[in-house]
Amino acid sequence: MKAGPTLTPAAIVHLAGRPLVLRASPRLGCCGGRAFIPVAEVGPPKEPERYDLVDDGPVTCFIDPALDPQPDTWRVDAVGFGRWRRLHLNDAHGIDPARAEDHRDA
Repeated sequence: MKAGPTLTPAAIVHLAGRPLVLRASPRLGCCGGRAFIPVAEVGPPKEPERYDLVDDGPVTCFIDPALDPQPDTWRVDAVGFGRWRRLHLNDAHGIDPARAEDHRDA
């Protein structure tokens, strides 16, 4: 099993025992092209079998294989104020899902 990302105390409090999903969100440009932006979300994924499961800390993490293969270097933090607080994933990079298998065991 992979090592998970580092979670700040603020992120752990924000998650309140709920699972964490780290995934690559495809974004399209106005003139074509696409980028895969890493995002952190609260709650289980719709298709958990597609994700790598990391359950070695205070939070269960579901990690999208379309993210770079080094989750132990990532950091998840909660930013914002009050009900506008959200999770922020630092130091992760999205890869093209068509090439995800090339990076899976790197």
